[in-house]
Amino acid sequence: MRGGFWAVVAVCGLLAGCGGAPVKVPASAVPSPVSVAEDLAVVAGGGIAVPAAKQLPAKAAIGGPDYAVRLAEVGTADHLEPAVVTQFGRMQSATGVPRDASGPVAAGTGKEFLFVRLAAVPGVKSEPSPKVKARLRVGERARPVEGIVSPGSVLVALVPVGAPVTLVVADEGKDQSVDLRTGAVGPDAVAAYLKPRPYGEVTYKLIGQITGEPARTNVEITVSAALEPYDHRLNGTWAPAGHTWLRVWVELKVSAFGTLAGTIDMRQSLQLSAGGKTVTVEASTPKVERPSVPMSDYTVTDEVRMDVVEGSVQTLTFRFEPKGALTRDGKPATLKLETSPQQRLTLK
Repeated sequence: MRGGFWAVVAVCGLLAGCGGAPVKVPASAVPSPVSVAEDLAVVAGGGIAVPAAKQLPAKAAIGGPDYAVRLAEVGTADHLEPAVVTQFGRMQSATGVPRDASGPVAAGTGKEFLFVRLAAVPGVKSEPSPKVKARLRVGERARPVEGIVSPGSVLVALVPVGAPVTLVVADEGKDQSVDLRTGAVGPDAVAAYLKPRPYGEVTYKLIGQITGEPARTNVEITVSAALEPYDHRLNGTWAPAGHTWLRVWVELKVSAFGTLAGTIDMRQSLQLSAGGKTVTVEASTPKVERPSVPMSDYTVTDEVRMDVVEGSVQTLTFRFEPKGALTRDGKPATLKLETSPQQRLTLK
């Protein structure tokens, strides 16, 4: 009886004064109602724990020219823990959670919070880019995802219980999708961006003679190449289906006592072949440039691209012999190489 008596007194003391009159609780001690935006879909910090986490398949990944992410784990909960609510309070515009909120938030009848942890795609470097936009497709409706889709973060969304949810990421005008509950990727996925892009580079030195120069000149040539489905130049262009862009960069360095100017005709200067077949070089005429330091060096730098069948190019052979409209001290000139050996470049 004695213990029960004290229990009643304790409860009474919390609710009323000794005379039975209600006791007002200070306003500062009353938690304000907390809720989230009905269309909540945000990419939040990686410190958020995924409740009842389930590992997703390694192939649950999508990538494009400006991003690459893998869905590592997924989980659901009927409420948000206080730690998540506090973080959401710092993201008011995206979540609707007041800045001073601290308590848990219930999902509500027929709804649940979906958590998906994003990770890096092994071997693929990806810098977060604001150009990449994402949206969630829930049934027939879509909602934008606030924040930047990037490895090391967690996507949190308020969705109907058990409803199919698809993440759609748009990059350079192309959508790619992945099912957030199963990790299954859509048919629009570009597999080339889920592995390092094949790349190779060769640098070699030759001796040449420029018309009017009192001595021969050292010539350094660097040729590099890569295979990519998307080319950022000219406002960007995707390669046709089943094809990829062979992107080739050329840098030519020469020294001269006189003043050089003019252009190099890349189609005539660069001879390319792959698998024994000649690859037609894109027409381009880069200018001869003179950096401020050192004063005697001139450079020609350019990129050309070729449309090739995907999987058809692994090793390139090339010969570069500069031809174009050059001048030395305002007079027509040529740059002739003593030799112009064929080079081999392997894309790895």
